[in-house]
Amino acid sequence: MTKQYELPLLWELKPSKRLKRMLVSVHGLALVACAISYIPVAFKLAGLAVIGVHLYIIIKHFDRERLKIRHSEAFAWEVQGENGFESVQILHSTVISLFAVILHIKRKTGPKQTILVLSDVLSEDAYRHLIVRLKTTVTK
Repeated sequence: MTKQYELPLLWELKPSKRLKRMLVSVHGLALVACAISYIPVAFKLAGLAVIGVHLYIIIKHFDRERLKIRHSEAFAWEVQGENGFESVQILHSTVISLFAVILHIKRKTGPKQTILVLSDVLSEDAYRHLIVRLKTTVTK
C-alpha cells in the first residue's frame, strides 16, 4: 500500500493591523503620561522625543517584517530565515487560541524564539488550517 503525502502548507504572515493599533495606542498613552507628569520641562521634552522616536522605529520595522512558515511531512516545520527556509522544532509551550498563536520554536542553530501570530495576519481559512496543523503535529 502506498503512503499518501500531504502537500506542504505555506503561511505568509502579513503585519497585524490590531497589533499596530495597540502599539500606537500604548505609545500615545505614554506620550500623554509624559506630558502631564510633574517633571522639569527638559526631561518632559526628552521623554516625549524618546517615545516618539521609539514609535517611529517600531512602525518602520513593523511594516517591513514578513515571515513565512511552512509545514510538510517530509521537512516538518520550517521558518523562512536569511538563507531560505530552515527547519525548526515547535515546542510544547506553544499557546494556541482563537485570537492568537504564540509559537515557541527552537532552531537548529541559535536560541529559542517566540513568534506571535494574531488571527488577523492570515485569512480565516489559513488561520484555521494553521491551528489544526499545529494541534495535529505537536504532541504533548
